[in-house]
Formats: sequence, C-alpha cells, structure tokens
Amino acid sequence: MPNLAQKISALYVNLTGIGPKNGMGAPHTRIREAARPAGEQADGNDAEHRNEFTKLLREKNINIVYQPVISLQTGAVTGYEALSRGPRESFFYSPLNLFPYAEKTGDLYTLEKIAREKALISISGLLKEEEKIFLNMNPQIINDPLFSPGGIKDLLAELKVVPEQVVFEITERTSIADFSRFRKAMGQFQRHGFALAVDDVGSGYSSLQAVAELQPGFIKIDLSLIKDIDKVPVKRLLMETFLTFAEKTGSKIIAEGIETAAELSCLIEMGVPLGQGYFIARPAFPPPAASNEVHRYLVEVPGQLNRIRAGRMIPAGSICEKVATLPPGALTREVMNFFARHSEVEGIAILENNLPVGLVMRDKFFYQLASQYGFAIYTERPVSLLMDTRPLSVEDDTPLEAVSQMAMCRPHNKLYDSIIVTRGKTYEGLVSVRSLLDKITSMQVETARLANPLTGLPGNRRIEEELLGRLDGKKPFSVIYADLDCFKYFNDHYGFERGDLVIQMTARVLCRAIEKYGAPADMVGHIGGDDFIIISIPEKADVICQNAIKAFDEAITEFYDPADREKGSVPACTREGKISCSPIMSISMAVLDCSSSRYNGPDELARSAAELKNYAKSQCGSVYVKDRRHGGIYYHNGRSGNLQSGGPSDR
Repeated sequence: MPNLAQKISALYVNLTGIGPKNGMGAPHTRIREAARPAGEQADGNDAEHRNEFTKLLREKNINIVYQPVISLQTGAVTGYEALSRGPRESFFYSPLNLFPYAEKTGDLYTLEKIAREKALISISGLLKEEEKIFLNMNPQIINDPLFSPGGIKDLLAELKVVPEQVVFEITERTSIADFSRFRKAMGQFQRHGFALAVDDVGSGYSSLQAVAELQPGFIKIDLSLIKDIDKVPVKRLLMETFLTFAEKTGSKIIAEGIETAAELSCLIEMGVPLGQGYFIARPAFPPPAASNEVHRYLVEVPGQLNRIRAGRMIPAGSICEKVATLPPGALTREVMNFFARHSEVEGIAILENNLPVGLVMRDKFFYQLASQYGFAIYTERPVSLLMDTRPLSVEDDTPLEAVSQMAMCRPHNKLYDSIIVTRGKTYEGLVSVRSLLDKITSMQVETARLANPLTGLPGNRRIEEELLGRLDGKKPFSVIYADLDCFKYFNDHYGFERGDLVIQMTARVLCRAIEKYGAPADMVGHIGGDDFIIISIPEKADVICQNAIKAFDEAITEFYDPADREKGSVPACTREGKISCSPIMSISMAVLDCSSSRYNGPDELARSAAELKNYAKSQCGSVYVKDRRHGGIYYHNGRSGNLQSGGPSDR
C-alpha cells in the first residue's frame, strides 16, 4: 500500500499546472505544506536540510555564475546563461539538489525569485547592449501571482536592462501540464519584449511538443545529442533536421554541452549558429568570454572543409594497382606459393569471367592455415573455401573521400583489407588501405601548403591549377567571383582585427553554401583580401549564390556595434577625402558560365569577371549577376529580374 507521502505526491502530479484561485496561492503549495511531516519522517536528514534551506532563503544565500553563449560564426558572446549555486560545501550547492528540494517543500516560487533577481543584479553593468541574459525557469512558476511582466520590468528599469535582453529558458525536464495556459501566460511576457527558449531539446520527455506549442526564439539542443556528434552520423542528421526546422520557423539553435574541439569543429562546419559548453568557457563570475582556442577553430574550419573536399576530386581508379588475380578454383597451395614469391602483395582478388567474386588477404589466409588442421584440410582444396566472399568493392570513379568513409565503416576485422576497384563491374585493380591513406594525407598536406593563411582556403596557385584543369576538360563549369562591398570603410572604422573576422566569416559562408547546395567537386578559393572565387557546375550556381547571400546578410550585422547597426552605417572617408557614411556591408557575386571554347585561360576569365562585377556592385545591397551574354539576371533580397545596367561603383 502506498504511504501518505506517495499518495500526496501522486495527487500533486495530477494538480500540476492548476492556477491559484481567489488569491489563496497554488493548490500544490498547500498540499506540499501538508506533506512536510510525512516527508520529514521518511527522511531522517530532512529536518537538518529544512533548517539549512530556511536559512538560505532568509539570507538569500544564492550565488550566480554565468556561462557564455557564443556565435559560432564570429566567436562573439551573444549572451550568458545564469546558473544558481547554493552555499559552497553545502548540500544545496548543486542545483540538482537545490531546486528539487524547493519544489518538494513548496518554496519554488521564492527560490526562483531570489535566483532571478540575483542573476539580473549581478550582471547589471556588465551586460553589453547586444548581449542577452538567459534565466532558467520552471514551467510551474506561472502559477506564482507575483511572476508578472510588470514586476520584472520595474527591476530591469532600475538595472538599465531592457526586456529584449532577457530570455526565459524553459527546462524540458519538467513537463508542461497545460500548454494553452502556459502559452497565454508567456505571451504576456513576449508582448513586452521578453524572449523564450526551450532547454534540453532532444533529451526526451516533452521537448518536441514544447517546441511545437511554444515556438520559442531559441532552441537549446541537449548535450546528449552534442556529445560525440563528430563521430555519430545519426546525431548529425538530427542536428540538420533541427537546423532546417529553425530556419523555417525563425528560431535560433544553441548547441549545449560542447566539450571537445572535434565537437566544436563539427558544429561550425554544419552551420550551427550558437553554442555553449565547457570547451568554450566554464561557468564563472565575472562572466567569461570564449577562450582563444575557440577563435582558432573558427579560422581553421574553412580550410578543413576544403581539405576534405580535395579528397572528392580524386577517383579511386587513379591509385588502384593491377595486382595479379586467381580464379576461385585455384588450389590453396598455389596461393601459398604466390604469396611466398611476392612478399609485397597484401591481397589477391579472385575473379570469375573478369568479375570479382572474392578477396584473399595474406594475414587472414595464413592465420586460417595455421589452425590445428588448417594446412591439412585446405592445401589441396580450392581457395574459394577461404576467400572473403563479400569484400568492399567500388567503381573506379568513386571519390577517395567516399572510399575512405566506406573502408572505415567496415567490421573491425576487415578495416585493413584491400579494396577492389571495378569499371562497369569488371575488375580494374586493388587499393590498399595504406595507399589510400597516403594519398589522402598528401593531398591534404598540399592543400594546406597552398592555402591562404587567414582563411585556410586554397590560394591563387591552387585556384589557377583548378581553372586550367577545368578549361582543359570537356565539361562546362561556372566560376563565381565574390567581393565584399564597403569592406574598406569597415576596416578603417573598426580595425584590421575585426576586418579579419569578417573575411573568415565570409569564407565559412561560401564553404557552407557549396557543402550544402553544390556538387561534390566544387571548390572555394581565396584570391586575397575580400575577394573569393567559387568553381562549380552551371546548374548549381544560382542556388549557391542565393543561399550564400542570404547567410551573409544574416551574419554580417553581428560584426557592427549596436549604435552603427541601428543607424545602418559607419562613418567613412572617401578617396577624395570627404567624410561620408558607409552602409552595412553587402556581398556582390559575378557568375560566368565557362567552357574551353569561350576562354583561353584564367586571365581571360578574370577580365570578364571584372566587367561583370562592376555591374553587380552598381546594384544596392547583396546581389549576384550572371553573364549578360546568357540573358543575365540580377538577384537582390530574394527577387530576380533582368540585369539593370550601371557604371562602375565605389562600393
């Protein structure tokens, strides 16, 4: 039979979310007061804890630490999550003890009010205009009659903090009993400018329902989905789903619990906008900034993307070796003799009518023969009894990156087996894991050696090699030249350090555009300064430009101070020495459809692109322009139409 405390606990669960009536306080509070004696009898330490907790509330002995939420585009702090701690060396130091105990004793409202006010007071004067404060909030707090927009706004006014800087973070671990009522209550706060975040999304319970019902401004992905995201493909697929959802609903994704460099790099590469975690900074007071190491990874990722893509341009057939083969009926003794004569051979493909039907690896072959009766049983029998009948086989045009991924996904006992290469299913040769890794490593080293030091992207020599290779080929391709508008004035106003951050952000935007929308062999190069180049295929050019422009326009405002952002401009000195205003930076892109018959070399391409870029820069805002000889169009803020002529621009 359940005891009194269990019965009351069950009744409390059923009544969660019912609001107060006639100003008498929430029903669950009164029930909890009645439950205290039963709880104290069940727990011998509760009397001591109760005295300690009462003193804690009376003295408001709550300490606040802050963990930064940063932009994974710029590394800048966009806000801080306020985290409450009880007295050090106390049972209540951990929030995992503090808040559940307050809920059990009916003091949750009081505790949350103390924590909320202390969090705001402690950070006042330290919070910049563009930064937000994330305040954790138990959904049950809406039952507190003192929890209202007016009361909080009065405190904010004293602290010179505006409601738009405050985000209420709803913990997913406490279910919301009545979404309609909760949505109505929080709607009052949102109308006053407060924002809403749903925490721990993906950890279970009702997080997805909370996201769907509340449509928060921020979606915080639980650390269980972030841990090892660089190693677990399913987690990356889930993150991509959340990113797509957030893009369509206007929410922003925050990745919680980033604890390793590999996780951070993966999230940056995927285009996750915001992140927090121990690798970025541990909770502390005063509020900390992101570590220098984090900024280093923001620079490295574009280069990593291009080193990965380098492996997509080399086919498996280019490194396969024509190793001798045997038929499935060959005797095991013959295979032994072959391996004895050719010590350098690691594996033999077994063919039937020039079609691979199996693979014999040296180490596994002799291991089987070394068993107790292996030699006696198999020596005069066909090798088909010992061969691997399901080896990894790829077509000769399969990119090395894809081959590497498939090879590393094999069972542990096959990780180092050779890979069979075919052309139209007929045998071409073998690729050893050693030669595969050597080739990929050498390509990555060469790509890094020729990379631009600021962005890690291929520099001019590598760009020229790629263009010459494409021009020598028979297939048409597109070249997209990208140039930042008003970058000089931004650099003059804010300095080279912030200018470099803009260049790095642009590199990430372009890399992500081809990663998501381009073809496997596409390349982004950094010509120098604020000039970039994308080499793609004609049918991908439009979607790459459109999405690169969209991402750039969303990201660029983060690099401006709030006052300049609000004005939409920065002071500028023209080439004639006149003081003027320069608008927020935009990006101009010129698209050339290329074939070997139209252009004789990279220099001719560059001259045509320069003319086209002038037309692009004569348009206002971010724009891409296609070659007018092909019925050119312009794109601006999501609209397309006929190209509008204009002279050279000073943008």
